[in-house]
Amino acid sequence: MIADDDAFTLSLVSGGLEAQGYAVTATTSVAQAMEAVRVIDPHAVISDLNFGTTENGADLLRFVADEFPWVGLVVLTSHRSPELAVPDPHRIPRGAVYLVKSQLGRIDELADAVQRAISGAPDDHADLFDEPGNDGVPSVTAAQAEVLRLLAAGASTRALAEARGTTTRAVETMLHRLFVALGLDTSENANPRVAAVTMWQRGGIRVR
Repeated sequence: MIADDDAFTLSLVSGGLEAQGYAVTATTSVAQAMEAVRVIDPHAVISDLNFGTTENGADLLRFVADEFPWVGLVVLTSHRSPELAVPDPHRIPRGAVYLVKSQLGRIDELADAVQRAISGAPDDHADLFDEPGNDGVPSVTAAQAEVLRLLAAGASTRALAEARGTTTRAVETMLHRLFVALGLDTSENANPRVAAVTMWQRGGIRVR
């Protein structure tokens, strides 16, 4: 079973796995996915993390791990670090196979991840919270990741201040430090908010 709110990804992944001989059920929301798991009892669940709602892929994966512990779990997300996608990444079961969409070259790699998840084989991505490497990908703190997620959801400076229980001045300072950490232009004619959200959408950031 696949859960993703992006129709293109859902179609691409479903079609690719069906060509590999898998029977696939596609769902577009966490609630729909939970119901599908109850009905079909799949061998594996592939889930995105960010569904643009209060419920997210971490909720789905935790539900499956608690209620159907024999089901293999695969995360398929745009984000290199789960903190950038969900507010509580530690809800993601530690045994889940973690894949980043931009780093997935062939459908065979996803099929292999499904097989590893089903078999319970050790996974290179089992530790979702490794320290960043020296690959040139900009890194942010967990607090900056939270701010970035809220920015991507359209939060204003005042809304960010309310969410974090601080002043707008403190948020402005935090935003400036975030933009600097991402290597963005913060000059008067630049729009670092848009640039930061674009980087977030493309999965070009990780959490240190």
